[in-house]
Amino acid sequence: MSILSQVNHSQHRVGIRAVIAGVEKVGKTTLACSAPRVLLVPLEQGFSGVSVMKTPMLESFSDIIALLDEVIASGPAFPYSTLVFDSATALERLIHDGVLRADPTYAKGNKKGLTMESALGGYGKAYQFANEQFATFLQRCDWLATNMAVNIILTCHVFAAKVIDPAFGEYDTWDLLLHSPKNQKAYGKREMLTQWADLVGFLHEPLFVAESDKTQLKKGISSNKGRILAVNRTPGYVAGNRYGVVNDISIPKDKSWNHLAQEIYTASGADFFNRD
Repeated sequence: MSILSQVNHSQHRVGIRAVIAGVEKVGKTTLACSAPRVLLVPLEQGFSGVSVMKTPMLESFSDIIALLDEVIASGPAFPYSTLVFDSATALERLIHDGVLRADPTYAKGNKKGLTMESALGGYGKAYQFANEQFATFLQRCDWLATNMAVNIILTCHVFAAKVIDPAFGEYDTWDLLLHSPKNQKAYGKREMLTQWADLVGFLHEPLFVAESDKTQLKKGISSNKGRILAVNRTPGYVAGNRYGVVNDISIPKDKSWNHLAQEIYTASGADFFNRD
């Protein structure tokens, strides 16, 4: 059968693949857990603020893959609509820990001396292996989103990164706290995740900078606009989406997911509303 004979115009529901990024305690996990029928997968300590179903805290990459395989095997019997992984930064740490343990010298007591730069013979081999494992995770998530319409949401910590832009020079930006190689021609998990996601949102409370007349010191002051989810990239932070949403989204404390879902629906017709 030829490929052209299989061309069709059919559409089927797929889950959203989203990253909610932001500084600590801004409400990333709370926003993610207001999505439809959430199963929270905690990968780090520190979250207890939302009443949702959750797995035990997973402490190895093999546990995460085992969970995803179990969800895939359950098929239509899987009772949740959304998997929330908290966080992508912690996921990377688990992957790196597993990579170091895979080094032949680890079992011989060389634990403190091993780094991602030196493990598996060095020359970037450890990072390459880690990227392959991260790709395996994303492929499982892709399958769930495409074949079972499961929403996949990862929270992610951020850091102030230095950007050197050929057109605009050097500036600081909030970027995902994931490894990115110094060689701009190579990909790290930061680039892999942003390209994989249908939506990367930067959750923040807008500030403005004020300077004291007496001390000449500058400080950030809240604009009192509440939390904002930015879904388009600016020089100040990483963000973006494939749904055509152009405006920043106000995120209140209650039913916050549906404010995002409404903007996506208005722009694209994709329905990710929480109707519970």
